[in-house]
Amino acid sequence: MMRDLTHPVAVIVAQSKDSSHPTGLLVSSFNTVTLEPVPHVSFNLKLPSSTYDEMKKSKAFTASAITRVQIAREFLLDKTDPRHAIAFRSNVNNHGNGKLSQEKGAIWWMRCQWLEDKSVQVGDHVVVIGEVISAGFYKVQNMHGRIVDKPLLYGQGQFRYAGPQIS
Repeated sequence: MMRDLTHPVAVIVAQSKDSSHPTGLLVSSFNTVTLEPVPHVSFNLKLPSSTYDEMKKSKAFTASAITRVQIAREFLLDKTDPRHAIAFRSNVNNHGNGKLSQEKGAIWWMRCQWLEDKSVQVGDHVVVIGEVISAGFYKVQNMHGRIVDKPLLYGQGQFRYAGPQIS
């Protein structure tokens, strides 16, 4: 049933100070918890997870919305696949903040402090809660030079974009 619903897609990246490379994954469970008085977000993560391990060390993560299916598929590669490391390093900037590159199709990013005491483990998953400490938008152009402002979604087993508004 839930696979029939459409969900936003986000890339989550975490990196501790003692790690030489960031780690991350694609989620289709990214949501706003509250906007006021301070914005909080959530997402679900299956355990075990190297991204969760890095988040526990760093107490922070960065979420980025993307517009390109190719980038989403690269983040779905198995972490043991050598192509994963190459794709990951080419998509995430090298400034230690975990933002996806604008050139790679990211349209916004949120740097978040992980709220361990608010997160909850349910079976083999954890619902991660984060407080947004900074955020920003990019203007992304498609191959035809038009501004792309629609984030990638996932529903009914496929990546998609939101369609026209229904009145």
